[in-house]
Amino acid sequence: MKSSRTKQSARAAAARDWSVHVTLESRKLKLAPSAVKKLVGAVLRHAEPDIALASVREVNVLFTDDARMREINRQHRKKDKATDVLSFPQFTPAEIQGKRKPADLFNPYLGDLVISTETTLKQAKQFGVTPREELVRLIVHGVLHLCGYDHEKVPASEAQRMRRRERAIRQLVR
Repeated sequence: MKSSRTKQSARAAAARDWSVHVTLESRKLKLAPSAVKKLVGAVLRHAEPDIALASVREVNVLFTDDARMREINRQHRKKDKATDVLSFPQFTPAEIQGKRKPADLFNPYLGDLVISTETTLKQAKQFGVTPREELVRLIVHGVLHLCGYDHEKVPASEAQRMRRRERAIRQLVR
């Protein structure tokens, strides 16, 4: 049974109007910013139960190429290679999940996502899915990282919890 605090957080989250800011450094996916905003907004609405902070309602999304992605990954994660999606949360998992009070209660930014258009297209071909399906997978994965989920530095049960949540949201967004 959900606590009254969790119910209140869920109600506050359900009333959110998401602002999605899109920057297209690379246009290889041939998506209009309005289509990207709609897609990211749909993912965020399904992830709202994971966000206990009522003030959070904005996300930045950058689409770039592999060269720039490699540079960002090297700078922030010390990994000298391109990757598909990077997430830069503005809150700790404990803060976003309502377990600890954040320093800035009124910060509206959930965080930033960076997506490589080149890697998205390569992986779509590799996995036998459409570029849109692969993009949905990457957006869901990135948004869940912004919501405090992890799959790398956690026990296997936590990684599995993230995978289950990803599948559930992907089924709803399609």
